[in-house]
Amino acid sequence: MIKDHFVHLFKYNDWATREAARCISEAMNNQQRVYDLLSHIVNSQTIWLNRILQRNMVIDPWENLVVDKCVELSVQITSEWINFLEGLEEAELEKRIKYKNNKGESWENTIGDIVAHIINHSSYHRAQIAQLMRQSGDQPPKTDYIAYKRQFQK
Repeated sequence: MIKDHFVHLFKYNDWATREAARCISEAMNNQQRVYDLLSHIVNSQTIWLNRILQRNMVIDPWENLVVDKCVELSVQITSEWINFLEGLEEAELEKRIKYKNNKGESWENTIGDIVAHIINHSSYHRAQIAQLMRQSGDQPPKTDYIAYKRQFQK
């Protein structure tokens, strides 16, 4: 079932975000942009869940958080996403959600599309983090999905 796959991807996504945070914490030459991107990943996941649940909470997608807070929020928001997804019927992934983006523009997408976006969005920004860390001479995180699978298949 696709719902179970999405739950699994959120677990992977949290692991990958925590791996990125660990590498950032250990790095010697981090640029501010690395912290911005890590914060953005977590803030965006919160924003999207709030949109789906129609919570009226204003969150700046680029609010800069310290690394420990990013880890804490990643674990928390992942738990919320998993609880939400596990409470859905498979067909509800096709439910259309109306929302406004941060520019105030009105949009509508399915829950399934939003979930796929969040996972891809996080991967995209973790790749940017890895590139910035490599450019500054630090060891970037290894957050490929296959690395996650290898670690937890043992």
